[in-house]
Amino acid sequence: MVNSAVLGPSPKMPNDNERGFLVGLYFRDASRYDMLTEASERRLSRKLTLCFRIISAQLVLPDDTPQTYRAVIGTIVDTSAFSPRCLRAFRLANACRRKLIQSNLRLAVHIARRYNQQSMPMSDLIQDANVGLIKAVERFDPTKGFRFSTYAYWWITEEVKRCLQRGARLVHTPENVVDEIRNLHKVSLQMHQNLGRMPSQSELAQAMEATPSRISKLRALALREVSTDVPLIEDGLMTLGDSLKADDQASPEQRMSGRDDRRALKAMLSELTDREQAILSRRYGLDLPEPDTLQVISADMGISRERVRQIEKLALRKLQTSFDGGLYEAFPEPKSPSTFKIIEPVSGTACVVGS
Repeated sequence: MVNSAVLGPSPKMPNDNERGFLVGLYFRDASRYDMLTEASERRLSRKLTLCFRIISAQLVLPDDTPQTYRAVIGTIVDTSAFSPRCLRAFRLANACRRKLIQSNLRLAVHIARRYNQQSMPMSDLIQDANVGLIKAVERFDPTKGFRFSTYAYWWITEEVKRCLQRGARLVHTPENVVDEIRNLHKVSLQMHQNLGRMPSQSELAQAMEATPSRISKLRALALREVSTDVPLIEDGLMTLGDSLKADDQASPEQRMSGRDDRRALKAMLSELTDREQAILSRRYGLDLPEPDTLQVISADMGISRERVRQIEKLALRKLQTSFDGGLYEAFPEPKSPSTFKIIEPVSGTACVVGS
């Protein structure tokens, strides 16, 4: 249970760690609303319960419908068919919702300030604390007998923790993925304590009922990004981005050369039959995201894997014969490794193919 004495005096102005005009204004506005006493909270809960019953009867909701704002009122889009009594209940329920939010703004600020960090702006923490407060209001069931402030405390804290997880990342990560990452950290720590060593990827996958590839992706997503705008020296004249090489960025000349190489390669493949072209193109990933395996090609074409391999070798021999000494001499050095790669499928003779 949380009362105003625990929260301390209402904040009037931001302190040194909470600078910012907008944050200061918010503190001032939040101080206008006092927290509800236990008696006031009970009266408000009784009003909400009555409103939910009236509206549930009007909408003929099932008996097992949760008596929450979200379940009873959250889906209402048209009140034109409401009876006068139901319309009054609808308006009163919204007024109670607003009262619960306003009277607990100080609680949201109090929790946000507890988690204040240099890496996360205070305004962002307060914003997500308010999101947690709204979720608590809309999910609160007054018939359960719990105090709202206790219920809201949990929701606000959880939302602020999610904010810290998201806010530490430069790239937005969906909430469900953030929850998976948090669970991965928790399970990894527990297994480390039990095993006396760091768990393997397969052990984590088994414990979390996930695939090893999913664990690998979550681990990659858990890594903190670094902004390229981070200054490397105090005067800020040089950033991390300035020190990074741009070797992977192809120049216009390289792109033109790669285009010419692809045209020449297509001309070479035109010497083959349609089947040979198809097999070579699929085996070496021409115009495909990745090369296909012998198994995939044999299944698609209805022939054995060995037959696919034979056709591949025959097609390469044709190209070697047609172009005097092999394909490597036709393209001595690819301009862009990401566009072409050298392979040695037959007798050590290199072949340049697109990727």
